Amino acid sequence: MSKPAFTGGCQCGQVTYSSTHLPSHFTTCHCSTCRKVSGAPFLTFGEVPVNSLTFTPALSSLKKTAYSDFADRTHCPECGSPISMQYKWEPELIHLTAGTINEQSVKGNMPKIEQHIFVQQKAGWHDLLDDGVPKQETFGSGFQKKLAAWKRELAKL
Repeated sequence: MSKPAFTGGCQCGQVTYSSTHLPSHFTTCHCSTCRKVSGAPFLTFGEVPVNSLTFTPALSSLKKTAYSDFADRTHCPECGSPISMQYKWEPELIHLTAGTINEQSVKGNMPKIEQHIFVQQKAGWHDLLDDGVPKQETFGSGFQKKLAAWKRELAKL
């Protein structure tokens, strides 16, 4: 087994994970669901391959919640910390909440935020600074294409 590129976990320590791959990118979401589950003006996610992760306890034992028909989120069953989101058409990828990453464990250079999404839903009391990162009103166009293709496949079943 490869050495971890980083580790992470929830606030209470009941859920921990390690990954042999650094995230390929980070996305910051300003949608109302991300704001409500995090209690913050946004939630940032880092994408990693599922097969690079080891969860303790197993990922399947985390509390799973679906706030849409196309993604599942996990939370610590004890403290409620949001841990991940996984899109149903990409079972090989998982999006970890960046706040759960143990920064002191990171081996290598983490990528910077690639985009802000759902800025049309951003909290009115939060000023989104001009950080040079692209801002999308909803999902980016690449995401919309994947979602549409997945829905077409579902309709065929």
